[in-house]
Amino acid sequence: MAGSNKTFKSIKINMFFFFLLLAIVFWGLTKFSKENTANVEASIVYENLPENYLLGDDNLQEIDFYITSNGVDFLLYKMKKPMVTIDVSKYFNNDTKSAVLSSEELKEELSKQIGYNGTIRNLSENSLTIQLQGIQSKKIPVIINATVSYGKGFRAVDSIRANPDSIVVSGPSRALDSISGIGTQEVSLKNVSESVSRNVALMPFPYEGLRSKTQSVNLEQTVMEFAQKKLSVPITIQNLPPNTVIKLIPQRITITCVVPIEKFSTITETDFTVVCDFKQRNTEETFISPTLVEAPAYAKNVEVLPKKIDYLIFKK
Repeated sequence: MAGSNKTFKSIKINMFFFFLLLAIVFWGLTKFSKENTANVEASIVYENLPENYLLGDDNLQEIDFYITSNGVDFLLYKMKKPMVTIDVSKYFNNDTKSAVLSSEELKEELSKQIGYNGTIRNLSENSLTIQLQGIQSKKIPVIINATVSYGKGFRAVDSIRANPDSIVVSGPSRALDSISGIGTQEVSLKNVSESVSRNVALMPFPYEGLRSKTQSVNLEQTVMEFAQKKLSVPITIQNLPPNTVIKLIPQRITITCVVPIEKFSTITETDFTVVCDFKQRNTEETFISPTLVEAPAYAKNVEVLPKKIDYLIFKK
């Protein structure tokens, strides 16, 4: 009998909680089914901008308004903020170069997109003016971020260059004014033994709204194998006074340089010009310093010896 009483009490308790829960559900349904007027906040997203225009920085991101609906709708709006998407091109006026939604147009967009058939009241903004910025263009140089080391006996004939060496960037004027160049991604080339040709991506733009059709450039450099060359070159005298004869000791100078292998047999003393300027002579120690004034561009590490040329002066 004791077990039967416990079972009966347990059933009574369970029935109590069941009816209590049922009463709460009915109360909730009754509560939420009643219509009330309350504030709703919606996010605004802008899309489909007119060609050659960008969105300004100070555009409205949220809007408040009042609707009359049941509690279920308000609960859903609180759980997930409604989002309204504005097709900017739809409201863009090409004559005024602006996009404006009137109060009625704004209410229509809100009603349609949140699925509300009633009357929207008390908009926080009576109209919506969308701030747009015209796109401008500017050419900026490409800044190469590359380190190159060469294999034994190999050297660069020229400096490494980017092709193209500049790009056209489009965007709002405030961002264009702040950018003066664009770097490449970092590149490290080691033991190079042939001419360089490497496609390299550009760095991302540091400011929003900037864009370019050029996303990468080609890094180029002519690299050749070099060998050391030694030549004996005559010295030319400049600014020698009339009726003056000078004898240089020595009369020829030794030039040492490294040249590409393919130029080794063709380079001669006539490719170099060494000058001693009589006006620049050291009168106390009677020497003149030689100056190399002409040499082939491909000749590297050019050294002129000796550094001082002795001289004797004779009068005619």
